[in-house]
Amino acid sequence: MIRPDVHPDNRLCWPRANWPMEDQKRWDLACTPRSPFEDDQGGELADRSPATRTKYEKGWGRWLAFRAQDELLSPQHQGRTDKSQIQAYVDCLQASGNSWGTITNRLQELVVMLKIMGHDFNERALDRFIATARSRIIPVRSKAHVKPANELVNLGFRLMSSARDMNEPDHLLAFRDGLIIAFLALHPVRRRNLAAFELGRNLVRQSNGYMVLFPETKTGVPYEARLADDLVECMDKYLKEVRPVLMTRSGRWKADVGNAVWVSADGSPMKQQGLAGRIELRTKVAFGKAISPHRFRDAAATTLATADPARIRIAAPVLGHRSLSTTEKHYIQASGLEAQRSYLQVIRKR
Repeated sequence: MIRPDVHPDNRLCWPRANWPMEDQKRWDLACTPRSPFEDDQGGELADRSPATRTKYEKGWGRWLAFRAQDELLSPQHQGRTDKSQIQAYVDCLQASGNSWGTITNRLQELVVMLKIMGHDFNERALDRFIATARSRIIPVRSKAHVKPANELVNLGFRLMSSARDMNEPDHLLAFRDGLIIAFLALHPVRRRNLAAFELGRNLVRQSNGYMVLFPETKTGVPYEARLADDLVECMDKYLKEVRPVLMTRSGRWKADVGNAVWVSADGSPMKQQGLAGRIELRTKVAFGKAISPHRFRDAAATTLATADPARIRIAAPVLGHRSLSTTEKHYIQASGLEAQRSYLQVIRKR
């Protein structure tokens, strides 16, 4: 919500309502789906998720706010972006305390939005700015405590094996948590997808197992794989014995479960924070250090790199990335299904 006492020119990020009318029109056009048979411009962001579109919208709002504060948004400067303006923008972001990772994100958003807005700019020069910013990034997520994926799988199965009495709440939760951990280690999807896991939509029963389907992902690359064979029997038991009992429980956060796969101890669908909390609790008890859901993705890539370096290029499809890197994207030949099979083979060998 815009504070009425703050003039748009003094804001760090301009809301879309304060953009120039031409920019607003181009934005609406970019978010409008276009037929592949049409020659009209637009539709660049139509297939992106709402979160991604919001990121680009805010990115452009920050750029406009910066140019307004720097008195660069005069008519003679509109539609043209040069190196001096980009350098000034980077200096401004640094002065505001942004990390090099954040600055890299802001510049990447700027590349996309300058094209959408029809601005004239030196793309090679801006790419060099991005490369320089990226080279100065200091990783904030240490890989020192990343466990091999097979150890995470083993933890999941140990927890499920410890659940012998399905009449005991602690045993029910141990089985559920173990299945979640083993599933995430073998299918390293993002936390958002893990929380949105639904029967019939993302988990589809077949005659010889299950299909795991996530048509909507952060990168826009659909995730499609057969549920690991080692998890089929466990998933059957969870859906037939554990989930129905959890659904009958009534706690403080009781809510309609619907088709949600993961059910909380309160008889409600598990949210992202709840899933992360249980995973971090179980891994801290087992390894002495809490491992977040996102670290499971690190574990998958690290395991592939150390156990079978020749197969490292399949890490991108397994993780749902568009490419392993910009320089290696043409070497990635495995489809999502083939990549997942190869990844499971590596885990089984270990």
